[in-house]
Amino acid sequence: MVYAFARDPSSGAAEPRVGLTVSRKVGGAVERNRVKRLLREAAARVTPGLSADIDLVIVARPGLAEALAGERLDWLEAEVRELAERASGSAA
Repeated sequence: MVYAFARDPSSGAAEPRVGLTVSRKVGGAVERNRVKRLLREAAARVTPGLSADIDLVIVARPGLAEALAGERLDWLEAEVRELAERASGSAA
């Protein structure tokens, strides 16, 4: 699940912020760390094209580890990009 929030543009933010949360329900420590690494990679690919006044929160749900088994992040990147664009549009 990805949440995007618009920040106050006058805050002077230099870049978008990204937060991750991966609970124990996702799997053991090794599995959670793998999921976090893949989510960070997806966020790093998306954030350069976003406005600086966006906060993204990515919440990993049970089953995400299996969905990311092939390390295919295209669908996740598209989802993050779409939500961030919607949030930046509502801030304007």
